Amino acid sequence: MKILSALCAALAALVLLSACGLRDETPAPVRPAETAPAAAITPEEGAAILEDQLGAADAATGNVMSYVYEDTVTLDGAAFHNYRVSWLVDGHASYLANYLVSVDGLVVQECPPDLAE
Repeated sequence: MKILSALCAALAALVLLSACGLRDETPAPVRPAETAPAAAITPEEGAAILEDQLGAADAATGNVMSYVYEDTVTLDGAAFHNYRVSWLVDGHASYLANYLVSVDGLVVQECPPDLAE
């Protein structure tokens, strides 16, 4: 009789636990989020990035800066928007250098001379 009582009690406990919805709460493994590639910027957005970094006018001279998109080039396997950078001196544009802005907008660098030609 004691065995039957113990068996009934155990069965009742199992029924009660399953009715309460207890289940394995082990979380599923978390996968690292895939990094989405940065969206490509437009040539106009690249010019705005240059202006933010180099300024609308030269701080020392006050000469107004000009950023003109020329083309998109590949350098070391990465795509860059290429800009001709000039400033206004005595009423005419004077060339300074070409600058590159990566198409993801994260890299700004002066263009190597052989690529700017």
